[in-house]
Amino acid sequence: MLRLFSTILLLCFSHAVFASDIPDFSANYLVKLNGIQAGELKRTLTTEDNGQRRFSSVSQAMGVFSFFKPDVIEESSVWTLEKGRVTPHEYLYLRTGGKKEKYLQMSFDWPNKQVSIDDKEHPWQLKIKKGVLDKLVYQISLMHDLDKGIEQIDYRIADGGRLKTYTIRVLGNETIITPLGQIETIKLTRQREKPNDRETTLWCAPALNYLPVKIEHVEDDTVFSAVLRRITGIEAQHAFTPLQPASAIIEP
Repeated sequence: MLRLFSTILLLCFSHAVFASDIPDFSANYLVKLNGIQAGELKRTLTTEDNGQRRFSSVSQAMGVFSFFKPDVIEESSVWTLEKGRVTPHEYLYLRTGGKKEKYLQMSFDWPNKQVSIDDKEHPWQLKIKKGVLDKLVYQISLMHDLDKGIEQIDYRIADGGRLKTYTIRVLGNETIITPLGQIETIKLTRQREKPNDRETTLWCAPALNYLPVKIEHVEDDTVFSAVLRRITGIEAQHAFTPLQPASAIIEP
């Protein structure tokens, strides 16, 4: 469950356009399954000594769900900004603690236009073109395009053994209530390559440079959701409107 939700969160997470504008930060989300607290997810952006940026994600189940899904999902992407374009260099995926552990590393070789993929079993190479991103770092480009007012965005993503197209479409504006208060957002949806019964919706806040404050994924009769509950490094003092006592949310 958390593996799926971690992937969903990749659709929209950042808060600025250019690397020089993005301070190191940490954001925590409360994950729910059909309205029941099920886990937590933490995302951080840090700056390496060599100036490269590292965007990381850690998710794990909580409470009773941890007995059924003890897995810890860790992802990281190392990237730089080159000629105004977000350029990934290394992507790493780790799933540990459960019955099925997984390792996947992707190394981007831009001079030769290929990415080397290693899963510790059958390493292989994938041909790529300029502008291809990994599953974690493409959010930076998404925020850039939202800031320009683009209403539909297509990305080519190196996802495992093939290239996929992620299409994000703007639905409109909506006010969202979070444990941090009330905030104005832009509502987005992801359109998939093939029609199916899965639906992913995101709410990104312009006041936080389009950081997602809520994510929801519906599949069959199951609803996964996440709401921002803590953030450091990004100025959020004036982004949220305090809740009235009658509608206040008590953070778990």
